Amino acid sequence: MKSLIVCVPLAIGFVLAQDSPPDPRTQENQEQQPGPEQTDEPQPSELTAGAPSILSGHKNTQAQRTGKLLDIRFYAEITGVYDSGLTAVAANGQAFTSIPGYGVESGFGITATRRRQRDQLSVEYRGRFREYARDTLFNGTDQFLSLAYGLDIRQHLTLDVKETAGTTTLANGEFAYLPITNADLFGLPTNELFDNRTNYSESQVDLTWDKTARLSFIFGGQGFVVRRDALAGLDGYSVHANAAYRLTRHQTIVAGYKYTHFDFERTFGSAALETAAIEYSIALSRHLDLALEAGGSRVDVRGLTDVTLAPAIAAIVGTNVAVITFLRVLYVPQLDGQLVQRFHRSSLRLHFSDGVSPGNGVYLTSRQTAATIGYSYIGYRRWTMAANGGYVQLSTIGQTLGKYTNLAAGGAVTYEIARGLRLEARYDYRYYTTQDAFFRRNSNRVSLGLVYGPGATPLPIW
Repeated sequence: MKSLIVCVPLAIGFVLAQDSPPDPRTQENQEQQPGPEQTDEPQPSELTAGAPSILSGHKNTQAQRTGKLLDIRFYAEITGVYDSGLTAVAANGQAFTSIPGYGVESGFGITATRRRQRDQLSVEYRGRFREYARDTLFNGTDQFLSLAYGLDIRQHLTLDVKETAGTTTLANGEFAYLPITNADLFGLPTNELFDNRTNYSESQVDLTWDKTARLSFIFGGQGFVVRRDALAGLDGYSVHANAAYRLTRHQTIVAGYKYTHFDFERTFGSAALETAAIEYSIALSRHLDLALEAGGSRVDVRGLTDVTLAPAIAAIVGTNVAVITFLRVLYVPQLDGQLVQRFHRSSLRLHFSDGVSPGNGVYLTSRQTAATIGYSYIGYRRWTMAANGGYVQLSTIGQTLGKYTNLAAGGAVTYEIARGLRLEARYDYRYYTTQDAFFRRNSNRVSLGLVYGPGATPLPIW
């Protein structure tokens, strides 16, 4: 078995800011009234207020919590589900599809945040058990755990540690929309081809040094493991270095370098990526953020591929095709863009990316192009609504496979029928194709049930 290399990361980043021209009226008032010594150095509160979101911020999957020192919320749910198009692959490579049918899901979850003067701990857990009336082969459990710990080691020096782990069997719904959150987690199964059991874990460490209100240095990296039934698994690690220049309190430019290594389990193959990119983020208004990133990756790929033998050789060995190893070095563009619009009770998020992905267990190291859109609305007369959609395309680097495309869309709505008790309805659709014209799949998932989660606001639908 290939070993996982876990690397303690080292990365460098810098943020430099430039003040906006002062308002003459404000400047005049300051001259008339005595106060502390004036300097040209921007204050941290000035840089934080209205700051744009940054693509390289390495956000986790946890939703934003309240400002309470100790905030604990839980939920429990029971729903009826209808699934069609579930497809898995056996150890012998034979694919089989479920009989469309009904089932029952039950689960619970908890989110907790503990804040103290110098540190903060956030925990999120979701567990679910699923049982179908007819096709019991797809019965099972899904588990998800996310931990995030932040510590102010000393003034201007912060340590952030994140851990994500879980197990799942469904390729339709939930994880299909994670690119919308900009999670930047290689270990999460967001583009699975089959509904096989997938176990995953990812650890991330970042050390941030704010040298001044303008200048910061970041040291970070991550290690990840993915194990799939009957398909190729993944071991890997990455280290990153970022450099950011704060142009104004609303604009930031970031330069970054990242080294990533993939090593595949159950099959021969590996990849080493060196990525350099520049990012520009701006808060166009108080509620509108734009972030753009452009760069490129040098990809060093090793793997197996099929070649056609000459007729004379084929007659000797008794086969027309041979499997050989390959080594390939190429350059792939790295593009990323995100637009976030926040309204009074809703938000809209658009995201696009083009880069290198470790694939999904069938497609290994690949160039991935993805576009997603998400909209959520909360708090109008007991109603909460959300809608998401996404398109992903994988083109393998080295394998003799055609393009894999995945189209996913879904919507959900909840209605509060009593304090803390909500009726939830949800629909998810997935359509994916491969090089084989006969391997085109539609997957539909409908769920309707009750969710109990006490609190002033409902829990996020996704």
